[in-house]
Amino acid sequence: MRFITKMALVLMFAAPLVPRPGSAPALAQIPPEQTSVATMPDAGPNWFVSKSGSGARVFNAESGEMQGQLSLSDWTPAVTMWNPRKEFYAAESYFARGAHGERTDMVTVYDYANLAPIAEIIIPNHMARIAIRAHLALLNNGRHLVVHNINPGHSVSIVDVQDRIFVYEISTPGCAVNLAVAQNDFLQICGDGTLQLIQLELSGFEENRVRSPVFFDVQADAVFDRAARTASGWLLVTHSGVLFEVSTDDTEINISEGWNIPEAAEEGEGWRPGGRSEFLSVHHASGLAYIAMHEGGIDTHHDRGTEIWVIDLATKRLLHRLEMEKPVSTLIVTQETNPKLIVGVFEGNTDVYDAFTFKLERSIEAPGAQMFEDF
Repeated sequence: MRFITKMALVLMFAAPLVPRPGSAPALAQIPPEQTSVATMPDAGPNWFVSKSGSGARVFNAESGEMQGQLSLSDWTPAVTMWNPRKEFYAAESYFARGAHGERTDMVTVYDYANLAPIAEIIIPNHMARIAIRAHLALLNNGRHLVVHNINPGHSVSIVDVQDRIFVYEISTPGCAVNLAVAQNDFLQICGDGTLQLIQLELSGFEENRVRSPVFFDVQADAVFDRAARTASGWLLVTHSGVLFEVSTDDTEINISEGWNIPEAAEEGEGWRPGGRSEFLSVHHASGLAYIAMHEGGIDTHHDRGTEIWVIDLATKRLLHRLEMEKPVSTLIVTQETNPKLIVGVFEGNTDVYDAFTFKLERSIEAPGAQMFEDF
């Protein structure tokens, strides 16, 4: 009997396999997979963000093409951006086991180029997880983000998105909706029929707080928690269709005299604004307001619009009534010289109109839009 030494055994198994003549060829080496990471191009005119329950997608309204997608949590009230830093900001809520388990609320910073998260800023687990655009406000200095809380009282979390830190939580009893004004201030709509102005110092801590006189009756005709930014402030509307333009001058809150949407009020039932999402938008340069309207009465403020009315805020005239084939879920007008009216159709896609001629230009396959954000 012959014995094979340990060294011979090692050499035998280590020797390369050489195919014998007539035998099958050895398997070829598999080349490495070539991968590439797409980046989003610089935004062009009439780009917008469409937020739905499954995330947020960036679209070019001129072509209808999707440019990118943000993966967000299922509990994200809104998303916004700061173009000078090329960043997106989303208030998000997560559970350790998907739908239950330990809860973590945070502000997530997303990079513009590849839409990947680049920072997470933990905030108190009090965030109001309701899809309302004004529950998230990036102040005009681009540094402080205001996140609305319900716990069950109202408060806001102030986040420094530049230094990536949570600053602190401000109690705002009876007041909600955050409307950015001046450089580092914001207005809130309060349940007693007033507006509240909160002014922050450079570090993000509260420096001053001012309350306006009562200007609407919460029981008789409440102001919506949906508002539209104007060239100098914000446009508010009541359930019956009374419009108020508001602005600030240092510590002074300016509220215009209320006036009715032209041709809306009739004896008994009439036309009213309303919807379950963002139904009001203003083109700043032209001063045109776009409002989703429906035929209704008391307590129909959640009914979706069957028409979009275009109103000149300077002359208080109704310029156009755009009839819709399907009810309006949400809308926005972009701020370009040649703006687009972006309309999310209930149980349908997103329609793009010329905002001045009202011509339907295209329909984008982007159903389920809760709100839009203009670049």
